[in-house]
Amino acid sequence: MIEEQVQVVGIEGDQLILEAQVKTTCGSCEARQACGTAVLSKVVGRKFSHFKVKNTVNAQVGDTIVIGLPERVLLSGSLLIYFLPVFGMIILALLADFILLAGAPGRDISIALSAFFGFGLCVLLARWILSSRYSRLRLTPVIIKKMDLDTCKANTLVNPFPVKTVKL
Repeated sequence: MIEEQVQVVGIEGDQLILEAQVKTTCGSCEARQACGTAVLSKVVGRKFSHFKVKNTVNAQVGDTIVIGLPERVLLSGSLLIYFLPVFGMIILALLADFILLAGAPGRDISIALSAFFGFGLCVLLARWILSSRYSRLRLTPVIIKKMDLDTCKANTLVNPFPVKTVKL
């Protein structure tokens, strides 16, 4: 289960509107001084993602809660978003290559257009699949727990890389 702490910024009926900060790995990367992504993230600033989940912990605006998403759900969604369009692009390009004669005028451009068409078609297919009610229910994070003020303070003081002493 992938867990993340998020902030409650609003309530609509039985749904919480949550705000999560979009994180990058730029803070821990060795090449951050010469990296274009790090420079771009400084220019753009901090980004936040907003989404809704069912209020199962009686949270209020300003509360911090922990949400979770199973790893397999994230993996299957990523495969659908990234793999399906590339797969469609390759399949339609190969199909056009197989159908068109070797010396046909405009053969290469037809294969390229078929590849772009396959990519676009599969992007729309992935979007349609992900927008279905079943996918929305399956891909929505669940609330794991509500953080109390003492837990939030304790979590900020914990060293994520504890030092272990080794006896020689």
